[in-house]
Amino acid sequence: MGIRNMRLERDSYELSELAQRWRLSDAEIRYLVSNGKLQLSVRLIGKAATVFALEHAQNGEPFWVPVEETMFTGLADLALHDAFGLVREGEVSVTDFWLPDNRRVTLHDDHGLRLAYVDLLVRRAHAEALDMELLGFDAGPLTSFDFRLFIYDETEFAFTAPQVRALEFMLARTRDGVPDQHFLDIIDAVGSASQRLSSLFSRKPLWSRLLKKTAGRRGWYHLDPDFVIWLIANS
Repeated sequence: MGIRNMRLERDSYELSELAQRWRLSDAEIRYLVSNGKLQLSVRLIGKAATVFALEHAQNGEPFWVPVEETMFTGLADLALHDAFGLVREGEVSVTDFWLPDNRRVTLHDDHGLRLAYVDLLVRRAHAEALDMELLGFDAGPLTSFDFRLFIYDETEFAFTAPQVRALEFMLARTRDGVPDQHFLDIIDAVGSASQRLSSLFSRKPLWSRLLKKTAGRRGWYHLDPDFVIWLIANS
């Protein structure tokens, strides 16, 4: 299997790629973050920091206990106010980050770490939990086949985000036992303003090798059976 078709076990996904998959506008992202429905994370690499653990006194009052001085590398979560500030303003400086099991990472740099939108990640488990809710249909696991760029039958295929969603939708329907779908349902699932599949896949003439017209059913399509078999073998 070539590197383009390798399945990588990822601990997180970039917010930008999930926003494309979930068809979220910037306003919708801000809404989800501000309401605590979308937890954002970042990856820290070799940052001098103190790790704290949350403890409770006998009277129940919480307090932080330093447990480790380290050059921290790993995935860390943003507090809600930092996450919202970043998706609203595009940049923010952060000193305190949060870890599972009630732990906190505080950077030694008093100025904090300057973060930009491109740094935003979503933990894998959180992304998978949101996937069905936000998409409205089961597009398969987030770690499924990457339709953006691949080689099939000695031919390279490259697709845009809306085109990828169409292929994911068709694969999901095939797995559900209903491989034939009307083109309007495909376009609706993608959220495209296109009126025809040929418009959706404009400048990608090879799409018709993958999506075939269903005989005897005007406007209906299905994934090429040989392509489906190949997908299953490479997913």
